[in-house]
Amino acid sequence: MEKYERIMEIGRGAYGVVWKAMNKQTGELVAIKKLIQEYHTAEECMNLREVKSLIKMANHPNIVKLKEIIRENNTLFLIFECMECDLYKFTAARMKPFPETEIRNLCFQIFQGLAHMHHKGYFHRDLKPENLLVSKNLVKISDLGMAREMNGKPPYTHNVTTLWYRAPEVFLRAPYYNSSVDMWTAGAIMAELFTNQPLFQGSSESDVMYKICRVLGTPTESTWFSGLDLARNICYRFPDFPGVRFSELLPTVSSDAVNLIASLLSWCPCKRPTTMQALLLKNNLIKQLIY
Repeated sequence: MEKYERIMEIGRGAYGVVWKAMNKQTGELVAIKKLIQEYHTAEECMNLREVKSLIKMANHPNIVKLKEIIRENNTLFLIFECMECDLYKFTAARMKPFPETEIRNLCFQIFQGLAHMHHKGYFHRDLKPENLLVSKNLVKISDLGMAREMNGKPPYTHNVTTLWYRAPEVFLRAPYYNSSVDMWTAGAIMAELFTNQPLFQGSSESDVMYKICRVLGTPTESTWFSGLDLARNICYRFPDFPGVRFSELLPTVSSDAVNLIASLLSWCPCKRPTTMQALLLKNNLIKQLIY
């Protein structure tokens, strides 16, 4: 670690701490993530979920680059490329929402990164504006500590994704879920970019579900049959709401963007578009947004 000079702390959490630093040999700026947990062998380090997933997804322009792995005195340091800020700070610095053309560009890059991740057999499970890094309108997905292989065996943990961006099936303790949870989160983030306000901002799981029902309307057998079963299994009762049209929530947004957000925020996971569907279909909504 002697070749790196720490400049400032830029993040801290239960996992450890992140510093902005400079490579003294090259002058290159990097982000150093120091993990709290001790790692006694190189094999332990390489089996770390974040390391395994990033190695598999290396060299994609919309996924943050892991440059180096260093273990010193049983402490693990992950060396990443340095980005200017995260999407949360990027949007907070603005006094008004982004123009739609800029949102189109940002969202297209998020979907490109997710498409690569899902193609490689992983889903993120913790997407949020703080985990999307930005430099000069280039967006990269970061913090893959919760990433999971799609062929992993259930049951899956439910303490994933920040409350405001968590998919309803996770709230309802579904024993199995898939990459559609990332699509839900992408829809919530896209809506937030248009309004500068989180769409489902709640203080607890029940409060967020209340906010979701208020927007989407109470699910029915036709909109989410399996969700009603999940709710019964945990004795949860959906609040009764008719729902609102996304065109009313986003009155200045193009119909293409509104339709995309509405499809991403479908109650039923199987009704949410996949990234590959969105990016590969000839007349898909993402393509309409960009072109």
